[in-house]
Amino acid sequence: MDLLACPADPVSVALDRDKTPYLCREPWDGGLFRTYAHRKSKTSIIPPMLRHVSGVPPAEQPYLESLYPTPREELQPFLQTWFFFGTLAEMLGLNEIEPGGIWLMDRHVASAEIAQLHTILMLDEGDGESPRFLTAARLLSWAPLFRERLALATDQFQRLSYLCHCLQYCSVLLSSIDENVDHNVRYSIAALGEFFTTGLYASATLSRPIIRLPVLGYFWNRNYLRDGDGVEALMLQNGWCPSEVDKIRSQVQGLHTMHYTSRLKKALPWLDHSRCSRSVCCAFQLHLATYTPAHASEPCACALLDVDESVVSATLAHSDSYPVIRVENYATGDLSDVEVHVEAYRGDVPYVWANGLGNPRSTALPRCQIARVARLVAALPPAPGTTETPRLWLDTLCCPIEPRAKLIALARIADVYRKAHHVLVLDTSLTAFRYEASHPAELLVRAFVCSPWMRRLWTLQEGALGRVLQIQFADQAANNMTLLTELFQIAREDARYMRIWQDINHEYNQLLGFSPKTGPENTIVWAKPSLSTLQRALHFRTVSVASDEPLCISTLMNLDTGYIASALTLEKRMVRVWEKLAQSHGGISTRVLFYLEEKINIPGWRWAPKSLLASSVGESVLTLDERAMRFHTEHRQSMGVPTSLGLRITLPGYRLIPESILPGFPLHPWPKVISPSEDQILLQNEETGEWFRIVDWYRAKKLPSWTRQECRAFDRSEDHPLCRAVDTGRCAILVDDQIAMEDTRMGCLLQVEEMSRRETAIVGYTPGPSESCPPLRAHRERSVILSRLTVAESQMMSMMRHLAEVVARNESTAAYVEVQEKFKPGSTEWSVAEEKVRQNMKQVMRAAWLAHPEVLQQTIKDTVGESMDDYVWTLIPKLFSHKLVLRGLKKEQVLFVD
Repeated sequence: MDLLACPADPVSVALDRDKTPYLCREPWDGGLFRTYAHRKSKTSIIPPMLRHVSGVPPAEQPYLESLYPTPREELQPFLQTWFFFGTLAEMLGLNEIEPGGIWLMDRHVASAEIAQLHTILMLDEGDGESPRFLTAARLLSWAPLFRERLALATDQFQRLSYLCHCLQYCSVLLSSIDENVDHNVRYSIAALGEFFTTGLYASATLSRPIIRLPVLGYFWNRNYLRDGDGVEALMLQNGWCPSEVDKIRSQVQGLHTMHYTSRLKKALPWLDHSRCSRSVCCAFQLHLATYTPAHASEPCACALLDVDESVVSATLAHSDSYPVIRVENYATGDLSDVEVHVEAYRGDVPYVWANGLGNPRSTALPRCQIARVARLVAALPPAPGTTETPRLWLDTLCCPIEPRAKLIALARIADVYRKAHHVLVLDTSLTAFRYEASHPAELLVRAFVCSPWMRRLWTLQEGALGRVLQIQFADQAANNMTLLTELFQIAREDARYMRIWQDINHEYNQLLGFSPKTGPENTIVWAKPSLSTLQRALHFRTVSVASDEPLCISTLMNLDTGYIASALTLEKRMVRVWEKLAQSHGGISTRVLFYLEEKINIPGWRWAPKSLLASSVGESVLTLDERAMRFHTEHRQSMGVPTSLGLRITLPGYRLIPESILPGFPLHPWPKVISPSEDQILLQNEETGEWFRIVDWYRAKKLPSWTRQECRAFDRSEDHPLCRAVDTGRCAILVDDQIAMEDTRMGCLLQVEEMSRRETAIVGYTPGPSESCPPLRAHRERSVILSRLTVAESQMMSMMRHLAEVVARNESTAAYVEVQEKFKPGSTEWSVAEEKVRQNMKQVMRAAWLAHPEVLQQTIKDTVGESMDDYVWTLIPKLFSHKLVLRGLKKEQVLFVD
């Protein structure tokens, strides 16, 4: 663990927390890397995805690790020998590289070096009693040796590719058994693996000509920041918010970056995060009713300095420009001398937006703050060719409160960001730390990974649209590109920092996705930002005024901000956002129908998200990846078109048809026989005969974290939603065929009906020549998961439905149905009839259970569990009270989904 990158002044941890015990029982043998398990007769730990790897012989033993895990005291020494010392030996060219005894260097020299590795990298007190630990920190000085050994290979591409595949093999196998490996053992291996993986790809990219290595998947950071585990607990104890931790868990890809970030000290004083959740930071939210502008330092009670709002408004109304301010007498030491003057923009201007500088009630700020900002801006590099006093644009002073003038200001705000010569990032979490003598990795991680500046929605525009970011620290401001360049130079010699640089650069490039930027230094033609990019950028952001979100989206996506701002509420503004986004992107991905939580509650737009902020959803179950992928589409046919009656789409799907178990019977002839919760419904495709299962997506996502009481409360409140939806006879399901896992698809349930001529006229719909079915108007109900049953399950379900029909034909069912028409539940007559049906079900099931052990007993055992003999009869009233049929929608079926 001492290989992991760490800040210069990390948080305090327990003495042995980051120490990795030395566990090897035997030295690495120097053989082929990927066949070590074969040589040691331990191929039972090799997971299915590694059992068909080119160049690796088949495993002699079946995969048993998931069912019968190898004891930890046996597994960990084996893994440390193989994946730590074996990996290190491979990178040093000490292993056999081809079957038949082919080495890069003399075999005896290699064996001696391997033995030395175990001695050099083991910390031993020498008293025979103290524990021994593993160290890898000294590898940081071995870079010349690694390069020297790599040069021994005659074919560099072949050698580098082989090393990449060895590292991927290690990564995949380690990920498959991480539950059975101690944290420090696992991540000492993962740290080494990521160190070499990053170094190999960086070396190949920086070589001339470039060596294009295979693109492989690595999982070094997997579960390092596991929800509820030790690293998260350490961070929460040291002042982090649960939502900050979740942001890092979701966005940071590098293990070294995760570890480095987890060890950073938070700025003091810590905020109170006791009421915060994974999606919302309550301590970070501003309460406009009680918010007051902050002073530059405490205690300060200087007066507010007002800007003449009428001049600001006039500048906006009588020109196509926008106001900026000139600050004078800010350096005299007497705050009463400070003056501000409003003028129209006429050239490059630095400007500021920052926490502590807002004022929701007037265009005024404390004099001390205005003087401070003026001093900071004056210290920035001047705009080329000018000696004038820098002008400022601060939204508090330059964006009027009066509604009409404010609309004009908002419509021009994108130009303010794009034309500013500097964007000065002011954030108290950053100004608490000094630039001088700080590592660029720490400064960049603080700014781009974990600062509140990266959490605010309005400040997203600063980084996304501004030309030059100047990040203010305690002693000076730093250009973000300068910091990135400094870190890159360090990273060329230390792959740990290359991984951190890659993560920071990824975050910064996400901001660049909203360019184009102005200025001679920006000559690249930028692609239009996608909605997936927008979603990723907004996911962890927050905003104090909910109705501001559409304005920020409009600015970022270059929409008509004036048109959007003229609507007064969040939902009405978001309707206009989706309208304009559809126009600029050729529609909206239909996948949004499957991944929807908080939706707009306006007719015709109830298919659309009300917000892209995770903080806007109280009990969100959507991950960041799911939120982003719902806007991804590879085919134009997968785009929907907004209309006044809903999103016009064409998607694969089915009608869900309920049919009585026998003619003349109600859909539910056996009510009250059992009191089931609805965990699934079963349906059969009328064309293919295949069986399918539908489960509620929200319930399935929440189930692992719910208590039994919470699950029961949900089931009671929802009251069999799937069954109720299908029983209407108007139910349909749409399925997402773009992304699927084996036989499972995301779906959404709808209530559908044919559109009237008046409705088709409203949306201007004219059927095409190939359309043989009328369009359907659909009301979206909920997201579900549609899964195809296995052959064994399907056979069992067919038999179960047959048994349900046998029960239905029995006279006890007919008598029970008749009793339901005359008596109430709980009456003697009802209870007697109910018990007769119950006994008949048990009798029918018992006979079938004994007669068909393979179809019933074995399948139940494999899918449900042991000891179900006395309970399996309940599946009849639970799942087979009536038939549910899947009938495919026609390929050209058009729907208008609301």
